[in-house]
Amino acid sequence: MMSDRIRGLLIAWAVSIGAVVTALLASLVVVALAGSSPAEAAQALFDGAFGSTNRTAAMLAKAVPLTLAALGWVLAFSARRINVGLEGQILAGGAVAATIGLLVGGVPAALHLPLLVLGGIAGGALWAGIAAWLWVKRDVNEIIATLLLNLIMVQAVSWLVSGPLEEPTHTLGQTEPIAATARWPVLIPGTVLHWDLLLVPLLAVGLSFFLRGTTAGFRLRATGANPAFAAYSGIRTARVSALALVASGGIAGLAGASLIGATPQANMADNFSANYGFEGIVVALLARNSPLGCIPAAFLFASLKQGGGLLEARAGVPSGLVLVTQGLVIILVAGAGYLFERRRTRRVTAKAPSQPLPSEAPASDPTR
Repeated sequence: MMSDRIRGLLIAWAVSIGAVVTALLASLVVVALAGSSPAEAAQALFDGAFGSTNRTAAMLAKAVPLTLAALGWVLAFSARRINVGLEGQILAGGAVAATIGLLVGGVPAALHLPLLVLGGIAGGALWAGIAAWLWVKRDVNEIIATLLLNLIMVQAVSWLVSGPLEEPTHTLGQTEPIAATARWPVLIPGTVLHWDLLLVPLLAVGLSFFLRGTTAGFRLRATGANPAFAAYSGIRTARVSALALVASGGIAGLAGASLIGATPQANMADNFSANYGFEGIVVALLARNSPLGCIPAAFLFASLKQGGGLLEARAGVPSGLVLVTQGLVIILVAGAGYLFERRRTRRVTAKAPSQPLPSEAPASDPTR
């Protein structure tokens, strides 16, 4: 007989898949109402993402930072910390990685690339650590702190690429390409896909095992599920939550390092993060905060991002339709999740045996 947990997971996945299909169909209806061909728009989306080896490789390259940002959200949310600062943490990790790639020279690739990766992780973790410290020491809500830290890091990156790290001509508002020894090798020659793609399954599987198969993961999930009970059982909930937030930023910083070391330009420009931090949150929500589920969810959103480029050129449909589809997915997933939880709560309440009031004795009590 199927366990309640497996049944719940299957239903949750069915809800997410249904939300995606409904959002795509609704978007095609919008296309039809606008006077364009839904079939042509759907074909353009598909061809934009899978029409050639180069396009598929570009789609997979976009899926890497999306998945990493989503995994960062999942890790923090497992401790019920709301990290909306993934965008700023990506920028922080990328800024540190770019600095290492530009200023550290004379080292072999076997050392330079790991330094760039570790620098990106450290940059994102330190930036998230500011929000964690403010929450622990000053009781500042992490949502507000991480959101405002995004704005600060956007300005910091803008200053770096137009000041200390700007290329020699001082006209482009970007850095020079980082050293070749600090770049990820190309996975498929002639494409933009690099070996950082391997980070996706490794981190997704690793995070899933950490949350479900380790003592530290249990403490983190216990803290998120019931902080009061976790504290009563001896778990240092504040420390666990703060470390989860810092580690979440580290994963986001790793995404930033990939955006620097695994792109053809191999440099840092203004707003190079391209909203991957915010879109990663959407990916995690679609995946129902499942580390392994973030992979197909990220591939879906990467396909929409990549395929949207052909919508306007081929079907005459604004590429902004992709944003409409993403918004519909969020609304439908959130709404369906709320209705599902409400129905489940009612069913559990209805099955629970009624308990007599403390002042009453059970009907079968022989003393009555």
